[in-house]
Amino acid sequence: MEGSSIAQLIYGIDNTILFIILALIIILIPAAHLLKKRMDARSAEERRARRQRLDYQPTAKTNWIAIPIPISKRFPKQQPVTAPGPDADLLENCQDLQQSLLALAEKYSLDSFTIATSDGLVFASSGGSKAQEDAARYNRKNNVSNPEGVALFGLDYKGSDLTGIIRPQGIITRETLKHIEEDTQDILNRWI
Repeated sequence: MEGSSIAQLIYGIDNTILFIILALIIILIPAAHLLKKRMDARSAEERRARRQRLDYQPTAKTNWIAIPIPISKRFPKQQPVTAPGPDADLLENCQDLQQSLLALAEKYSLDSFTIATSDGLVFASSGGSKAQEDAARYNRKNNVSNPEGVALFGLDYKGSDLTGIIRPQGIITRETLKHIEEDTQDILNRWI
């Protein structure tokens, strides 16, 4: 008697366990498949991000650049930009090339300052939304002379033909342009 009641108990347990195992399989297999798809998509995004940055390039740092926002559309009469005294520090309190160029732009009250290669690429910039456009438009290959609202000067640095592209807030005099050229040369000597 005891043997028959244990057998019935085992048969009942087997059917219940079998049902539970089957239910778990039906639920877990699709869930595992969805999880795998999500993980594959995430790793594909990471691979794309890694491909955009070349192996020899350092990881991107967030350097916030202040972009001036015009307050009104009326432009006051432009005043000549004057050369400030030699006490403006462009090298010592700056941590990199871009900070030095930002200090140069502040020293001479420039909206932006860009150094372009002869191929029309940005070599260095103080920032601004038009740096890439300026580099492509005003490089030495294009031989642009006296564009409106922009001052240009040529630089030869370690065998490379570079173009300084200045977007001033006022009018740049020849004397101020010469000071900017000299300061740019000092900055390049320090950081490059």
